[in-house]
Amino acid sequence: MKKILLATILSSARIIAQETPEVKTPEQIQAELDKAQADFEIAQKMFIPWYTGPLITGSANNVPAGKWNIQPYLFFLLDHAQYNDNRKSINVPDIWTIQPLLVLQRGLNSWLDATLVQFGLFKWREGEKAQEYGDLNLTLGHQLVNETPYVPSIRVTIGESFPTGHYQKLSPDKAGIDASGSGAFATIVGLFVSKIFWEIPIHPVRVRFAGTYEIPNHDVLVKNFNAFGGGFGTNGDVSVGQTLNLDLGIEVSLTEHWVFATDFAYAYSRETTFKGNPGLTALGTPASVGGPSSDQFSIAPAIEYNISDRGGFIGGVWFSVTGRNSANFVGIILSYTWLF
Repeated sequence: MKKILLATILSSARIIAQETPEVKTPEQIQAELDKAQADFEIAQKMFIPWYTGPLITGSANNVPAGKWNIQPYLFFLLDHAQYNDNRKSINVPDIWTIQPLLVLQRGLNSWLDATLVQFGLFKWREGEKAQEYGDLNLTLGHQLVNETPYVPSIRVTIGESFPTGHYQKLSPDKAGIDASGSGAFATIVGLFVSKIFWEIPIHPVRVRFAGTYEIPNHDVLVKNFNAFGGGFGTNGDVSVGQTLNLDLGIEVSLTEHWVFATDFAYAYSRETTFKGNPGLTALGTPASVGGPSSDQFSIAPAIEYNISDRGGFIGGVWFSVTGRNSANFVGIILSYTWLF
């Protein structure tokens, strides 16, 4: 009987102990209150981020069905040197460029949009100047995946470059600054990925990746001075090298309106070859047409001011870091984008 009573008492004690709430010290209570207050203050500061850019890396989101997005750019560029085959920067006469560019996008349905890109060129070099318009690009974008809290936005594109720019029969006095196109139709395929990260709740970060590959569809007939070199009497076919572009863009929200952005851009072009009569230079020596493979790595930090979730302004600098058989340049880019 005593054993039964003792067991009953112990069992009751356990039940009472389980039902008795944990007694917290004043310090523990204050710590919980402080954490709750901090979480509340962070929640008050949080916002849905607005983004305009960045400057170089393309978007992984289609324009919504029935909407238009317009984005004019203005580039001010200075080519002050040339990287040789050993990546050494060699000074060359300065080439100044003003390049207006227009991007016009239309959402066709929930998974498809179209993008039109056209640009012009105004160039100066050693007293010579030229004004030309460039090749026209038309691209279709397919939205593969829409972004969720754990899945990035993914978009694929296929487009065509139309040879509307000036590429042959250039002026022998302008040293090539009047060239503005490749002369070839080219197919461009692309993959775009983006994701917003909330590790710092009041400063969300968007990361973009863009990869494009350009494949010229045919050889280009060139005569005399042309975009690939040449001289007096040049006549032949140029096989334009394929081009790979890899871009990484990072945008850090400072506030809902202000964003700091940086692009890291890499471009690689395969060798461009020539068959035919290379022609002669002004000195009577055989002219050079085509060129070796080349690459270039550049960075473009910028500041965005977003008027609303429909668009805003972005401006920054763009400069080369290293390269091979490519231009060493520095410039300024200004842009405005608006969805309507």
